[in-house]
Amino acid sequence: MRTERLFLSACLVLLCASPLLPCLADEPPGVQGAATVSDALAEVIVTAEKQAENLQKTAAAVTAISADTLIDAGATDLREAQRLVPSVRFQAEGNNTQVLIRGVGSVLDFQNVEPNVAFNFAGIYLPREATSAGFFDIAQFEVLPGPQGTLYGRSAIGGTINLSPNRPEFNDDGSALLEVGNYALVHATVTQNLRATDNLAFRGAIDYIRNHGVMRTGADSKDDVSARLSTLFNPNDRISAYLWVQVAAKYGYTANLVNKGTDPVTGGYCENCFLHSDPWDDTREGQFGTPFGIPKREKNHYRTGMMGGQVDFAFDGMTLSYIPSYLYLDSVPLYWLSAILSENTAHYNQITQELRLASSGEGRFKWLGGIYFYNVRNNGRFTLFVNQPFAFLQDDVDSNILKGYAGYGQSTYSFSDSLRATLGARVSTTNRKGRGTEPAALGGLQYTFDKTYTHLDWKVGVEKDLLPKFMVYGAIQTGYQPGTYNELPNTATFSNEVKPARLLAYTAGIKSRWLDDRLQINNEIYYYDYRDLLIQSYNIAAAYNTIFNAKKVAIKGDQLDILAKVFVQDEVNLNVGYNRARNVDFVTPDGQNFNGYQLAYAPDLTATAGYTHNMPVGSGTLRAHVDWSFESAWYGDYVHNKGVRSPPSNKGNASLTYAAASWSFGAWVKNIQNRAVIAATAAAGIPGPATSYLDEPRTYGVRFTVSY
Repeated sequence: MRTERLFLSACLVLLCASPLLPCLADEPPGVQGAATVSDALAEVIVTAEKQAENLQKTAAAVTAISADTLIDAGATDLREAQRLVPSVRFQAEGNNTQVLIRGVGSVLDFQNVEPNVAFNFAGIYLPREATSAGFFDIAQFEVLPGPQGTLYGRSAIGGTINLSPNRPEFNDDGSALLEVGNYALVHATVTQNLRATDNLAFRGAIDYIRNHGVMRTGADSKDDVSARLSTLFNPNDRISAYLWVQVAAKYGYTANLVNKGTDPVTGGYCENCFLHSDPWDDTREGQFGTPFGIPKREKNHYRTGMMGGQVDFAFDGMTLSYIPSYLYLDSVPLYWLSAILSENTAHYNQITQELRLASSGEGRFKWLGGIYFYNVRNNGRFTLFVNQPFAFLQDDVDSNILKGYAGYGQSTYSFSDSLRATLGARVSTTNRKGRGTEPAALGGLQYTFDKTYTHLDWKVGVEKDLLPKFMVYGAIQTGYQPGTYNELPNTATFSNEVKPARLLAYTAGIKSRWLDDRLQINNEIYYYDYRDLLIQSYNIAAAYNTIFNAKKVAIKGDQLDILAKVFVQDEVNLNVGYNRARNVDFVTPDGQNFNGYQLAYAPDLTATAGYTHNMPVGSGTLRAHVDWSFESAWYGDYVHNKGVRSPPSNKGNASLTYAAASWSFGAWVKNIQNRAVIAATAAAGIPGPATSYLDEPRTYGVRFTVSY
């Protein structure tokens, strides 16, 4: 504790040494080394809509975060990026990451239910288990909220996340990063370009991160390694071939869930109580011991390998792109669900292929269109009491196969220099086949499923420039999630099909810059009509937890994003999201009425704020950064069971970096207040009534980078 206090004190002294305290979610322009700092905000280029475009000309509330911002903040994976993006939850669930944008997302981690937000790496869709791998050698991170059925199809009913890796460069430059911190953190990244010829270049990157577990037993630790090799071949001005292969493995210890909702003194119900004064204490002793084993750290088993690329052929006024990929994933995590040893496995083999033709963007007519194919084969099991002779198999998917085809197109026509309209459509066909065994307590019979879903998604939008840097826009668009099945056999009175989910979204917003590009104000209001939301409430005592549809959910809200250049050296950001997600027509199959209830994991209010100050020092720049995030209360299930409520929470973070021409040295601290913030929760556990994953406690470290 003395070392921790000394470190925090040193950080505060360094921060206060600057004229103003700082923060930010976007890297200020011109702060690399002794570069000239501009008094205008930087222009940001995004590819969220599959074509490169200025962020301020994109008619959507896109959030773009640079690699430098992620590095400065010490964010090494998707979960840690949550504090930089408004109106989202990227929450840990073992080797899975549950992603929710504006309250839309899937919290069902079983193999027959896909995420509701598409995560794309280098333009390639990844399953939820692949999203927990670390970030390294990244160019940009983008979040696009709202249904994106036209461009991205299935699993984008709630939005998309796009992660773009750095491509090879035609030089022999390289870089290295080394971080050390509390919990014995060691993190290193090395990248190296190799210019083979004038037309052929390679890039290698390797990332390693290790720490001791942040939980009392040593659980929730990292011993992860990832590597990527990529090549870029440009034989002439018209052809470009980018290919890459990446592998990742986790050798650490999985996170355990801690008990929530029981007063450790009285043994009675207490909504915000944990069993220990230290919430990250996952041990069990005394009156809370258990005959089912003593919780300890459990070894993780996680392997993934994937390859992909993009081959571009440029023609007059257009580009033809081919984007193939293959993914293999094997995840077998053991963990303690309070006092119950559990296992939730996942195995994937996935192939995707996309052929896209897009205009150059010149002239009045901008368009793109393509065809898409995917084949996903996966399986997995969820087992309770793994260490007992009465091990309880609660979920069993022996085989889940998805095959899909789609054709899509989207175009924007400029009626004048200030008025544009967008039309888009996507026709998709998905066949789902499933096979497995129902729980033994229900008979242990085999079940099967085979159904094809065909759907049309569409988008209509309009944009108007009221001033050269003041755009208003509006859009109506749809999203779709193919149906699935309950892991039970069909009978004369029961169908195991779960209907597809649909979302119709109405959005309107502004994109604006003022004061000679020193002030940026963007705002988007929205209304989502969500039909047949896939729902499941987890009950550990149930033989099986049925999946069903909530007939109608309404989500309405507003997202305000402000970015300002306060002085030449300073930037400030403020992001406020209001999101009211409520059940409108929601009656369960057994007749329970939950109309008016708040949607699970959907806080009504979220906010992030930050300040960044850059101060020239010698031949470099001292960059100080502080940020703060807040979310109001939310519930971990649709029932609002005891123990699953997360109270309002907030966290603060800070960093200080000195950047010279070819090297930098910095320090960072996350969760300054050491708040126990819930990541995910469910009605389960002993004594219960709930268990929770927790975000990490206070962590801090120092970082050194060098470019050569």
